[in-house]
Amino acid sequence: MQRTMTLLFAGLLLGAAALLAGCADDGGSSQSPASPSSTGSSVEAPLTDLQVSIRADGALESAHYRLVCDGDAPLPESQHPNAAKACELVQATPALLTSPKPGVNDACTMQYGGPAVGVVSGTLDGQVVNREFNVRDGCGISDWDAAVPLLVEMPSLQ
Repeated sequence: MQRTMTLLFAGLLLGAAALLAGCADDGGSSQSPASPSSTGSSVEAPLTDLQVSIRADGALESAHYRLVCDGDAPLPESQHPNAAKACELVQATPALLTSPKPGVNDACTMQYGGPAVGVVSGTLDGQVVNREFNVRDGCGISDWDAAVPLLVEMPSLQ
């Protein structure tokens, strides 16, 4: 028992010494440590970079936008007509793009809104997303309505 306690105490002392050695001043320059951006190892917050494709007739692409956001703020490379509101939406409700759409066992009204399809793909805060929206039933219409700032508007078949 005495030997076990001695070994345990020695291990704790070695661990403490290693910890203190890691914290000790290296005696080098008195300059402040390099900032993360100057070391090349900075970890920036992941950006949102999305492609939004609208097919009003369900087949041919009728509109295409790129949305690039830093948090809820659009970046200059965004080509979305309402980028500020779209960035705010995806920042506030990421589940709109990351949660699975309703499945076959979900109760949705049998309400047909047309053949329109919207596909949003890319990255949202570093997470890959690929979400399809349609208006083929009440659940799809509800999802599309929630995503209007991103999908721009309900497309017409004119």
